[in-house]
Amino acid sequence: MHIVHYTQNQKKINKIMPTNHIQAIILAAGKGTRMKSDTIKVLHEVGGKPILQWVIDALLASGIKDIYCIVGHQSEKIRATITHSAVTFIDQTEQLGTGHAVQIAVPHINPSPGRTVILAGDCPLISVHTLHELQQYASQAKATILSTKLQSPGSYGRIKRDTKGKVIGIKEAKDCTDEEKAITEINTGGYIFETPALIHALSQLNANNSQNEYYLTDTIHILQSENQEVTAYCTPNNHESIGINGRQDLALVNRHMFNIKRNELMQQGVTLIDPDSCFIDPTVSIEPDTIIHPFTTIKGNSTIQAHCEIGPYAYIENETLASHHRIPPFYSSFR
Repeated sequence: MHIVHYTQNQKKINKIMPTNHIQAIILAAGKGTRMKSDTIKVLHEVGGKPILQWVIDALLASGIKDIYCIVGHQSEKIRATITHSAVTFIDQTEQLGTGHAVQIAVPHINPSPGRTVILAGDCPLISVHTLHELQQYASQAKATILSTKLQSPGSYGRIKRDTKGKVIGIKEAKDCTDEEKAITEINTGGYIFETPALIHALSQLNANNSQNEYYLTDTIHILQSENQEVTAYCTPNNHESIGINGRQDLALVNRHMFNIKRNELMQQGVTLIDPDSCFIDPTVSIEPDTIIHPFTTIKGNSTIQAHCEIGPYAYIENETLASHHRIPPFYSSFR
């Protein structure tokens, strides 16, 4: 067993922390070999920020101020890139599964009555709205799975429910019967636990499986075997479940982010002559009555004030444009 016991100082610190405390654990120790990259997966950028930063920012915006990030490969690079004071990094020197990753966080988190959110560090589309909904839905359960529905569930674990809709387990895709494979509700890899229940279930984990790993999903089965209430909040926003495993996923997530940003800007009074050919990071601010011509890219912390006109074929990165400014065709920040 790889649980590490509390130190006496940790116990004293946690005793003075408030009850009903909510905290988060992010799993970000994997290398991401399918990216075929020298850069660890969670530091690849989508929408102008590292993948991991999107997850952290969503948690912070939802009101969670204590975040524990499990890192392994290139941990020093991650620490150098992600510097928010709310984030505590914990090294997973051995890769022994998702359950083990959460086990090693136990000595660091607040064990008092409260709740712990667990998210994957490679799902940058998770939203503040979904995190709030998850917290509200989970108010009476010992554990709640963040699920969603996919027409083609593929390799995702399936959420099994009884005839009354009660969650009765998670079944990994490789272990599913043909009938179970037809289930469209899947486990996104996000959870919220009552913290004492999580710590208890983690202490019961074993690695008696073909991978010799500690699986976080086994905590759900442990709690159910003890007749503890386990639920699943099925979010309608299934794009938020997209985890980045390869370059195709990177492109897919960027496409979602660009689409969301383009629609947001047009609703706010910005004209996009050909929306599909404009690539604007979510971090960009553009004021009303600005016109964006086709094949324009605007990146980073750029701010475009009202009544500007940009492009076509313009590239702007980390610039501020005063109102009524005109950016000519083929302009580039690199000039």
